[in-house]
Amino acid sequence: MLKGVIFDMDGLMFDSEKLYYQANLAAAKVMGLGYPDDYYERFIGASDEDLMGFFAAAFGGQAQMERFMQLTYDKINAFVKAGKLVKKPGLDNLLAFLDQVHLQKIIASSNYQDKIDAFLTSGQIRHEFPKIVSMDDVTQGKPAPDLFLKAAAKLNLPKDQLVILEDSANGFQAAQNAGIRCIIVPDIVPPTAEIKANAWQVLPDLNAVQDFLKTQLV
Repeated sequence: MLKGVIFDMDGLMFDSEKLYYQANLAAAKVMGLGYPDDYYERFIGASDEDLMGFFAAAFGGQAQMERFMQLTYDKINAFVKAGKLVKKPGLDNLLAFLDQVHLQKIIASSNYQDKIDAFLTSGQIRHEFPKIVSMDDVTQGKPAPDLFLKAAAKLNLPKDQLVILEDSANGFQAAQNAGIRCIIVPDIVPPTAEIKANAWQVLPDLNAVQDFLKTQLV
């Protein structure tokens, strides 16, 4: 029986992956760096540590990477303050439904706690998530299973009573590695054949997630 829902955040709850991409492009332009599309797509859902290692090599060293990341963070903060961070369709309805049927919920995000707090506060849903697992809590980000395993432990629920909501291939792989079923709501990158074959469901939006979860509680 389903008793708990583990949420990814970026690209699943918020339309933030596009903002990160725009911030990356802006940072690269300031620094006069090339930034092919596949740079961003390969790391959607991964941790900043993975990004930093790649960018240090791609951009010619630690100092270049640190400046690039700081410019990116500054741009993201500006986007959030300007009200450009938009919640994904159906998020508020899904959260209200989970509260109504008394399903536990938690965020397990490759982002850091301060950024998660800023995003949730901007979306006026910070109160919905007293339990959060961030990169501050683990040593390895997605596709390692650490974030999801720690979230399951915080909810104190067995894996077969949980579902993970994800948008990315890295997040899906982390769910597979954790041994927890996963619903994919694609964002920027379409789901692969492997995801289509192995995800519990691939659904178009969070409204469809709510409709599906209703069928599991009958």
